[in-house]
Amino acid sequence: MVTRAYTTLLVTLAFASLTSAQDLAARLDVAQRSYDAVVAAAVLDQAVTEAAVKPSRESQLFVARAGLLTAELLRIEWERLPESNIADRRPLGEAIDKAAAAGLRALESLQPNSETYRLKADLLATMIRSDYRAKKYRKEMEEAAAMAVELDPQNAKAYVAQAKPFVFAERNEGGDPAKAIALLSTALELNPDLETARCLRGLAYQKTGDVEQARADWELALEKNPECAPAKEELAKLGTD
Repeated sequence: MVTRAYTTLLVTLAFASLTSAQDLAARLDVAQRSYDAVVAAAVLDQAVTEAAVKPSRESQLFVARAGLLTAELLRIEWERLPESNIADRRPLGEAIDKAAAAGLRALESLQPNSETYRLKADLLATMIRSDYRAKKYRKEMEEAAAMAVELDPQNAKAYVAQAKPFVFAERNEGGDPAKAIALLSTALELNPDLETARCLRGLAYQKTGDVEQARADWELALEKNPECAPAKEELAKLGTD
């Protein structure tokens, strides 16, 4: 017979688990909005620990998302450093790869769907930091992003994943700002508040020479999130506070 004390214990443990998950999710949201890599990394470490103790689809998916955010925020810090600063770039690169690897491992146990393919594409994207790595990861990344769109054409983030190579690659290596703008515009039609799409479209517009459209995207991103670091930095380069 299940005693009242035992039932109370189960309820208490379930509530504590829910509270912990909610707390981690809230902290990850704060890290994303404030571009705080330290907080994101701390959340990732705790999420990995908790998922190992109590594995579930939700916990593994959260690890993948925390790993991606951590890798992306560290990648922003890596990009800020000059190429000549190898001493600081190398450990950042290792930290990026570690976070991305944690996210990719978490995805291995999940049934594939549009979101898991999208996460895989974005995680691989954070690891592309050289021509060698582009050859190693880009095809797999592009295939995952294409599958994410195919499985769910309403997944706005999947179009962002598809657009990244067109934004960042040189034209002789497949870069195409016009294609990027089309994909990112589709993402923003599906989700006008998607900050990454807004910032990347600004970069793509800038590469086409349309500085005013770029400025408009970054200003809107900053209006929606005053802590949007990429928009702040790009506007500063244009001489705008």
